[in-house]
Amino acid sequence: MTVTTDIFSLETVYRLQILGLWFTQNNSPLPSYPYGYFGGGEIPGPTYISTVDRVDYSNDTATASPKGPLSLARGYFGATSNASYGYFGAGWYSTVDRIDYSNDTATASVRGPLSRTVAHISATGNSSYGYFGGGFPGPQSTVDRIDYSNDTATSSVKGPLSNARHALAATGNSSYGYFGGGAGPQSRVDRIDYSNDTATASTRGPLSLDRGYLAATGNASFGYFGGGFSTLSTVDRIDYSNDTATASTKGPLSLGRGYLAATGSSSFGYFGGGLPGSRSTVDRVDYSNDTATASTKGPLSAAKYRLAATSAESDGLSYSQPLSANNPLQVRPFGYFGGGSPGPRSSVVDRVDYSNDTATASPRGPLSIDRRYSGATGNSSFGYFGGGSGPSLTSTVDRVDYSNDTATASVKGPLSFARSALGATGNSSFGYFGGGIPFPYKSAVDRIDYSNDTATASPKGPLSVGRAYLAATGNSSFGYFGGGGFPTLSTVDRIDYSNDTATASPKGPLSGARYGLAATGNSSFGYFGGGSSTSIVDRIDYSNDTATASPKGPLSAVRYYSAATGNSSFGYFGGSLPFPAKSTVERIDYSNDTATASVRGSLSSARYGIAAASPTANGLPQ
Repeated sequence: MTVTTDIFSLETVYRLQILGLWFTQNNSPLPSYPYGYFGGGEIPGPTYISTVDRVDYSNDTATASPKGPLSLARGYFGATSNASYGYFGAGWYSTVDRIDYSNDTATASVRGPLSRTVAHISATGNSSYGYFGGGFPGPQSTVDRIDYSNDTATSSVKGPLSNARHALAATGNSSYGYFGGGAGPQSRVDRIDYSNDTATASTRGPLSLDRGYLAATGNASFGYFGGGFSTLSTVDRIDYSNDTATASTKGPLSLGRGYLAATGSSSFGYFGGGLPGSRSTVDRVDYSNDTATASTKGPLSAAKYRLAATSAESDGLSYSQPLSANNPLQVRPFGYFGGGSPGPRSSVVDRVDYSNDTATASPRGPLSIDRRYSGATGNSSFGYFGGGSGPSLTSTVDRVDYSNDTATASVKGPLSFARSALGATGNSSFGYFGGGIPFPYKSAVDRIDYSNDTATASPKGPLSVGRAYLAATGNSSFGYFGGGGFPTLSTVDRIDYSNDTATASPKGPLSGARYGLAATGNSSFGYFGGGSSTSIVDRIDYSNDTATASPKGPLSAVRYYSAATGNSSFGYFGGSLPFPAKSTVERIDYSNDTATASVRGSLSSARYGIAAASPTANGLPQ
């Protein structure tokens, strides 16, 4: 990552410093740590050890390399991580050891202890906090939280698990932690809401079978729970967007075992060690093909069990990306609002700076043509603005290069047909453009492949109903298309990116029918705001998307034909009707979403019928 020359607020700088993402000399790139660390455990004897093995994800057929040890030998413990450090805690101790990924040959440093001396614990967390739950003796329901920005302090006790247990496993994403299974055995899964972590964890859909002494890891969308005492090879997958359902059974591990550990990256999960027989085996689960049996990779440096594992790339920690000198990840805290009316249709692209969002948005390089009522989405590098009317319907797709955003957008492969009043969303690999006019209103969905964006977009499975003036948002696994007319609809359709030739499945509706609305969100929630002379903001909880969307704090005023985008913390709604057209930009705070949206800076001109994209929306890496 290189730090751009744009001005950052002190708050932004502070938050980046905490995460280890702020560099001040020579535009230094963010170090990449594509490794899994398997620490401690027991070897036959039995003897506790302090050894830490590092699995190199880019060379995972090699034997794991021993690195600097933990401060003491131990087993039956848990581990979690942020971008820069791995934290190993408990194991018949309260001690917490911190591995510095930038200096992993050194002995781990002792940090502030847990609130209790405990073993048989499990841990997960997000970029700011680590959560250590359950334990023995007891069993216990206690959850300790480590604050990474103050990690020499004793951990704070938070809302407990729903029941006392030990020998459980944990994983999660940026918003929630999932603690599953446990000795007994049991299949219970508890979910910790990081935004409300003083509450008792809520019980979600169970694992497919009772088991303890298992391990878990995952990415931003799914959690994988594998193995268990004493000879289970079963791997269960929790779908975070539907976490009240029973976990689905996926391809098994290569052999049955318990007392193992797991971690991974956004693409693969690594399950290492275990019993019976004391194993050095490391199995790799391929998240893109998770019905297959896990493939055996390079082993650990020795056979061991009752160990713990973590990584800077597990549990949806998306800020740690493979980097190179030629392709550093850049901090781009911006939203791009393009096209629109009134008067002559516009090609203007305005950039909203999230770190200084009270300022007027700055015009950047324009779209290739004037248009309104287009759709927009993108990935971390590019924004794609497709379709619209200008003055006739168009199939043109323009690509905005975020690293060179003063240039005119480049024309890429078109949509499969000309249309306007459509919605768009996507993930880091593909963009989906759905619905629109001409009459009869369209249900067609086109997919843009970002790796081959000069080709014509490919038609995929349609929406459940034809409609126009709809809105869309989503996360890395699913896209949600909501509302639209005519007749006016409250329908929300979900596209499953892993099965995108199927017709989109209707989910819980919006709280009311409307068209001309706008939508954005993060990896956990989607927010649909305004439309049809309303200021209502509906929130879709991706983990419970069959329920009716819940109304949250409204927009500051009635607005429709607006556009929205944002980052993991805030959603920005810009431009709108009713006449006269508005330039207002307002911000939803996801951590306080019952409050009325706050008015921030404005667009460079008043307009409506615009589209918006951002390198940080829809749960994209940031």
